[in-house]
Amino acid sequence: MDRNFVLFAIVGISILNGLFSPFLAVALPVAAVLMPEVFPRSVGWVLFFSSLLVATATLLVSGVPAALYERLIDRGRGGGVPLAIWLAGAAVLTLPALRGFG
Repeated sequence: MDRNFVLFAIVGISILNGLFSPFLAVALPVAAVLMPEVFPRSVGWVLFFSSLLVATATLLVSGVPAALYERLIDRGRGGGVPLAIWLAGAAVLTLPALRGFG
């Protein structure tokens, strides 16, 4: 598989988790505090920033196992295994969001 396709799949899964995650209830008060002052504090903007917060957290947390693998085992050979680990981590973190579709 192409590396760019896998990277876009990781970002897409993270966005999906940001939109439908049950952890949005946790992110709502945090996003209301962290929002920049140039945006109005309406419900729509707070939901947007909380969704962005969850998607970014998914992207970052799912990349930790891939980074550890690349640092400890792969030693910078540049294979596709770290991207596959990153994709699997993002998919596992998105499972609670997909539960609502079934």
